[in-house]
Amino acid sequence: MRIARSGMLALALTALLSLSAACGSSSSNSAGTTPGQVTIKMFDNSFKPADITVAASTTVTFKLPNVGILPHNMHIASERGIYRESPWITPIINGGQTTELVWEVPAQPGTYNFRCDVHEVEMVGTITVE
Repeated sequence: MRIARSGMLALALTALLSLSAACGSSSSNSAGTTPGQVTIKMFDNSFKPADITVAASTTVTFKLPNVGILPHNMHIASERGIYRESPWITPIINGGQTTELVWEVPAQPGTYNFRCDVHEVEMVGTITVE
């Protein structure tokens, strides 16, 4: 029984590492990630994970369940770091709801900030484009 359990663990770990590599993501966002999809849970008042890595020139769908009770959204800053000029924004949703944001990842590597517009100071994160 012990061999079977460790074999299953090794198989699960291999699958998880393969999934992360295929997505071009770091281990910080491996939970809830499939190729082209990243799940970021919106808590009161934080994103988990808050630091994401994605591959340049890909399309990523962010699945965004609001597991808190307060309203939240996700807004990615523009390439210049300015939120008001960015088209990458979800509607504000209430607790218990889920929304999505489809992002055509820029070809240029860099770091993009994101935030919740309702809690813009404390609910922030970064996306690293590699």
